Amino acid sequence: MIVTNGKNLLTKPFTAVNWSKGIDEQGRPIPNPAKEPRKDGALIAPDERGATNFWPPSFDPKTGLLIVNAKDGYGIYFYKPEHGAYGWAGADYGIASKGFRRAIDYKTGKIAWERPYLRGSSSAGVPTTDSDLTITGDAAENLMGVRSSDGKVVWHENIGRMGGAPATVELDGKQYPLVTGRKFALRLLPPVASSAHAAYSADHAPLTPVLRR
Repeated sequence: MIVTNGKNLLTKPFTAVNWSKGIDEQGRPIPNPAKEPRKDGALIAPDERGATNFWPPSFDPKTGLLIVNAKDGYGIYFYKPEHGAYGWAGADYGIASKGFRRAIDYKTGKIAWERPYLRGSSSAGVPTTDSDLTITGDAAENLMGVRSSDGKVVWHENIGRMGGAPATVELDGKQYPLVTGRKFALRLLPPVASSAHAAYSADHAPLTPVLRR
C-alpha cells in the first residue's frame, strides 16, 4: 500500500485461506458465501485465532523480507438461531493447525522461505536486526536467534512462553536483546552477534542474563 494515498499495490494470502474467493481491484478480499457459518457447520481457514495475531512481524530491508509467525488453521464455524445471535461470525471449534515462521517477499507477496514449528504455533514477535539475525520464540518455550535470510535457527534457550515481541536496546555502544518469558518478567541478554559469527548456539552453555527482573 502507498502510505500517502492508501492505494493498494499488492494483496496475497500468506497462510491457508478459504473464506475468500479472491481479491478485488482495490486489494480487498471477496467473501465466499459458501463459507458463511451455518447450522451444520462450515469448515473455514483460518480458524478464530487468525493467520497471525497481536504479535508483530518485522521487515528486513537488506533481504526485502517481511518475517512473521503464522499459522495454517482450520475451524468449524456454525450458528444456532435458537440460541440467540453470535457477535463474530458464529461460534466455532478449532479442528487442526500448524505453525510456521515465514518470510514474505514484499515485491511479489510470495513465501521466500518457511520453517515449520515442531508443535503448536508461536505467539512471539519477530524483530529483525542489521546483522541478519531475527529474534523470536516458539511454542516449546524457546527463545531463538534465527537467520533472517533463510530462517535457520542459530541459537536457542528455553526461557518460558513468550507472548509478545522481543526488543533490542543499546548500552555502551552494544546492542542487547530484551525479552520477557514465563520464567521471569524481564531479561536483558548478552550483545547481539551476526548469525555468521554467532555468540551462542544450541550446543553452548545457556545464555547468561545481563539483567533479570
